[in-house]
Amino acid sequence: MSQVKTDGRVQRSERSRKVIIDAMIALIEEGVYIPTAQQVADQAGISIRTVFRHFSEMEKLYAEIDEVLRPAYTECFVSAEKTGSLKERILTLVETRVGAYVDLLPLQKATAAILWRSEYFRKGYAANQLALRKDLLQWLPELKTTPQRLETVDAVISFEFFDRLYSHQKLAPALIIELINQAALAAFKTA
Repeated sequence: MSQVKTDGRVQRSERSRKVIIDAMIALIEEGVYIPTAQQVADQAGISIRTVFRHFSEMEKLYAEIDEVLRPAYTECFVSAEKTGSLKERILTLVETRVGAYVDLLPLQKATAAILWRSEYFRKGYAANQLALRKDLLQWLPELKTTPQRLETVDAVISFEFFDRLYSHQKLAPALIIELINQAALAAFKTA
């Protein structure tokens, strides 16, 4: 009998954790980039006490959400084979990155908003930036020989550059792809 009670408690606990995580993700997708524990509790339809019973601090919740979402957001940056002419590779890379940025916009904005308060996210962000840079060099090994060109292309295909065009200048993704592609190509014509 006690095994059944324990299993029931474990299952309820797992369900509660999932409800909390789903609520946090829903809030982020709605544009609440730094949800409070109370907002998470309200969204989940549970008490704030339940949130803190499962996550004694928001940092632990951030870490668990990252674990849940990491496979999906990592997959967004995977694209076709890294072959073709320089022009073809740049275009495919830009299309892949812009597609990922559009799909992950709320998550990217939440990450940027949380960076200043979360050591976990600062470390994860730095690791992700290194991974994106490594991916860039796999796409465009020609960049290894010209540091200025590498920095330029890395900047113009970044989320920050995309976000300026998309969120602030209100440009459509197709136009953003065209502009970033042109800027990346132009970097190869100079220096």
